[in-house]
Amino acid sequence: MTPLRHPGSYLVVELTNRCSLACVHCAVSEEGHGHHQRTGYLDPALFSALVADLVRVKGGFDTLILFWLGEPLLHPHFTAIYREGLRAAARHGTFGKVEVHTNATHLTEKRVAALLNAAAVPQVLHLSLDADSVATYKAVKGMDRFDRVVANINGLLDAKAKTGAPHPRVVFQYIVGSNNVAEVGPFRARWEAALRSRGLPFRAAAGHVPPGADTILFFRQLDCPTAAEQEAQNAVFRRAMADQGLGLPPAAAKGEAVKARNLTPCSGFWKSPVLSWQGELTSCTRDNLLHNKLGSLRDAPFSALWWGAQQRAHRAAVAGGDYGGLPLCQTCFIPRSLNHTELSPGEIEAERAWGATAPARI
Repeated sequence: MTPLRHPGSYLVVELTNRCSLACVHCAVSEEGHGHHQRTGYLDPALFSALVADLVRVKGGFDTLILFWLGEPLLHPHFTAIYREGLRAAARHGTFGKVEVHTNATHLTEKRVAALLNAAAVPQVLHLSLDADSVATYKAVKGMDRFDRVVANINGLLDAKAKTGAPHPRVVFQYIVGSNNVAEVGPFRARWEAALRSRGLPFRAAAGHVPPGADTILFFRQLDCPTAAEQEAQNAVFRRAMADQGLGLPPAAAKGEAVKARNLTPCSGFWKSPVLSWQGELTSCTRDNLLHNKLGSLRDAPFSALWWGAQQRAHRAAVAGGDYGGLPLCQTCFIPRSLNHTELSPGEIEAERAWGATAPARI
């Protein structure tokens, strides 16, 4: 019996915490933030050990995401790491999909050539843009890189149209907030025209990226630090999507009040391990100070940490809504957010049953 692969699961691997921008909705922009007191790059040997361990125990996740709190294309060995993850997906089924999120400031011709391919494994390239003018871009992203980014993306679209490479699927991501909502329409019009002129199929979507191979203009809800801010930004998002004629998933369409107390099981403890560039493992991308750290891959294999005793204890408590030993989680409202992966009672029970005999297998 092998480790479970839950629907919607994803492994986040931070290639670096260095970034070429300082987006206002990211910890990079917070002066003195603990996650950025020291910066660097993931040791490629740690990634290789992670992949080898997952192959050994026949573990896996629906998606490998090569991104967290930095710009992944800055990693000097990005291409080698990307291809290693892709090989594990193709040869062993370790990952169902490989995904990269980039701000496109370093989406050079060389990087584009490395990314375009026709492998059997689905791949996605999220372009984090969030603006359609120099002024708004600088206000949201912290630096003036708008013209460079637009040029880089047009280069990507030219190469994709010329080569006909099916991968990666391109997602134009726009995180909608009160600081950029006025440019949602112009942003959509700009990139729809660019895609149409190159004969690349596309559609627009809100809330979740729909399945398929076509390019997506994706509008996403902003995650906020407090419940009050979240409720206000949710309203901004709903109005903007209504103006664009884009439907929302039920969780976003209801417009319910956001409560700052977490009483429901959070899927992060089952479905979303996050590995920092230093090799430290936690359960949630919001845990950027590693309060819930399980350990380091420098000291123990991934499988021993993610399916080990400490995480099994966390799951047992969280399954009953008990966050007593997890203060970071007690006021988290994300388990009821649109930007959250669902978790069913059946998945909790399946993991519990498997975990009861895990030490003999991991």
